[in-house]
Amino acid sequence: MDIDKDIKNMPKAKKKGEKKIFVTLFKIVAVLLLFAVQIIIMFALFSTANEIYTYARYIFEIAQIITILYILYHHESAAYKTSWILFIMFLPVVGVVAYYLWGNNKLSKKEALEIKKVRVDTEDMLKDSRNINEKIKKEDIYKYNQIEYMTKITGYPIYENEGLEYFEIGEKFFEAMFKDLENAKKYILIEFYILSKGKLWDRTFEILKRKAQEGVKIEIIADSLGCLFRLPKNFEKDLEEANIEFHRFNQFNLIINGYINYRDHRKIVVIDGNVAYTGGVNLADEYANIIEKYGHWKDGGIKIIGKAVWSYALMFLRTKEKLTNKQIDYRWYKNDTPQKEYKRKGYVLPCADGPDNRKHPIENIFIQTINYAKESVYITTPYLILSETLLTALLNSARSGVDVRIVTPHIPDKKIVQIATRSYYEVLLEAGVKIYEYKPGFIHAKTLVVDGNTSIVGTANMDFRSMHLNFECINFSYKTGEEIAIKEDFENVIKKCIEVDLTDWKNRSLIQKWEEALVAAFSPMM
Repeated sequence: MDIDKDIKNMPKAKKKGEKKIFVTLFKIVAVLLLFAVQIIIMFALFSTANEIYTYARYIFEIAQIITILYILYHHESAAYKTSWILFIMFLPVVGVVAYYLWGNNKLSKKEALEIKKVRVDTEDMLKDSRNINEKIKKEDIYKYNQIEYMTKITGYPIYENEGLEYFEIGEKFFEAMFKDLENAKKYILIEFYILSKGKLWDRTFEILKRKAQEGVKIEIIADSLGCLFRLPKNFEKDLEEANIEFHRFNQFNLIINGYINYRDHRKIVVIDGNVAYTGGVNLADEYANIIEKYGHWKDGGIKIIGKAVWSYALMFLRTKEKLTNKQIDYRWYKNDTPQKEYKRKGYVLPCADGPDNRKHPIENIFIQTINYAKESVYITTPYLILSETLLTALLNSARSGVDVRIVTPHIPDKKIVQIATRSYYEVLLEAGVKIYEYKPGFIHAKTLVVDGNTSIVGTANMDFRSMHLNFECINFSYKTGEEIAIKEDFENVIKKCIEVDLTDWKNRSLIQKWEEALVAAFSPMM
């Protein structure tokens, strides 16, 4: 296969870069303006009167100390704290203002209580899975311990698998989704971070309009920032005329911290309470290679059938209730129809995470799954910005003889994030981790497969934003048979990758090393 030739022959997108880069540009412009203001203030005070300047300097220093103590007080990642403290020390005024604008990653008390209330009020809607846990205990005590832990920190139960299908590319994901949308009889729930005008949306909308005319209830949630500048013209008017309900997640407000940080990064489609989809893809043309942005876009996802679908429906409905502040008849959405016997067995555990859950379940599920590995750990992620605990888990696993492999993009969507990702290469390679970069383009798939019998597929990247700030969802599976398909896909992917060699990597230029060191110091802030 001539990879470079294939890339050149792909159709070009009209605009390079995702519009969500607006966030990064906003931050850069804001910091530059604050920096300019700091210089102007300091110069004005100094030139006006030495005494005023002295008092102002004391005020700035006190604000700096108070902010640093505030950061140290909170139980956050040490790397995250260090990044902000360094920033504040070098740019006191800019750093203090920037931190209170978007650095404090704790939800407001009011926001956290509202989310908690919805969660507590609907806890009885989730079936107790203790009987299944006990069944697993008889099979494997270590896996039982892991699953017992996951159900407790997430609040979501484990289910016996009634149907799980893995899609190794976005095109297959959407084709399967369209077929199931066509078969909808009662309702369709759609939740995406990015929903964009284009061929994918046009096809989706045509199906949704037709199903709405047939009496199917259709509800859509999209992240307001993820969809910024991307929605079709008259989007909301067209949906309203088609009798389709639409809600924007976290619309723009003057509380910049909440607007920038707390995004709905979930991708969920639920049909009649019987079928659900999730994964890395968004509803935009680049995710199915209809247009090219960064070479070939490698993504993927899964389809879930049966009782486990209810967890995804509940994730959507909880978000909707929080957005609308209206009570929902949850039982109307529940499908208790028995499923046909599925030939594959095993277990699935869908779960959600967000900044309201201070236990950071998704990060800890990743860590625990890696720690329990006996033979292999295979990971694909577009962004690799690791907390110290997640990094330690990978290093310890590799040093204990487990075959740990990670695939990241060779063509990035954000160059600065790739620099941050590459800053981890040397320490990982030295521990025995094998690192590959996907040569044909951008790999956006978020997968983890361990020992060929345990997998995690979902929306969460291996970075601080996914683990601590975004609202995310994942699907944990064990012995369903699809774990083998995920592992085989990984093995096929690395055939198209450039393997990073430790010796060559150590010989990279000094400028590149300094660049990585500088970016790494502030990478948890990205």
